Amino acid sequence: MSGGRTLCCHVSTATLVFAFYYLIVNTLKLVGMVLSVCKGKEAFPVPYSEYKAPRSQRIFDISTNILMLISMSIAAFLAFFSKRKGPMFVLPFVMMMFVELGMSFLSVFDGVWSLPGTPNYRDLLQAAKSQMGVPRLDEEFIGQLTMWYSVLFMTDVLLKVYALQVSMRYFYMLKAERTTAVNVDTGNTVTVKLPSYADALKMKAEDTPPTYQEP
Repeated sequence: MSGGRTLCCHVSTATLVFAFYYLIVNTLKLVGMVLSVCKGKEAFPVPYSEYKAPRSQRIFDISTNILMLISMSIAAFLAFFSKRKGPMFVLPFVMMMFVELGMSFLSVFDGVWSLPGTPNYRDLLQAAKSQMGVPRLDEEFIGQLTMWYSVLFMTDVLLKVYALQVSMRYFYMLKAERTTAVNVDTGNTVTVKLPSYADALKMKAEDTPPTYQEP
């Protein structure tokens, strides 16, 4: 990949496509989470039902998830104005991709770090047991579920890495364009204000440069 192109499109187009995708996805997650809270149930059967988490912890987790989804949606929305407003409007989207990628890796070690509205592996097992109405899943079904979850997880991580790389290239491209535009407007020449003829006559003799004499 060279210049401002990535794969089959420009980095600006790719960044805006990713921003639109994350804006829609995060908005749908936010609406689904708010509706599930209003109905008094969780969007996914998270361990609250089995581990009896305190009410204060549930309120804290839900509120932080909602705030995170709102901030992610705002960051994706600001990216649409980056072409006109400058690189600082795409910087929140870059930071959002850093956060999403980091939380995706952390969710492998602990489900608490999973992204809001996205079920982790333990949530999927709980959902499968709840849907099938069995206290324990058989090994064959667990193996198939693990395989599909691993494939989808790696695909999601690779997509986020690509989105982060594209958005960073778009940020630096906008920054370079803005710097070039400033240099063109200001120029690199040094201007000197010369005295007028009347001021030159009033100058003292010692202020005038010495006359040139040939050796």
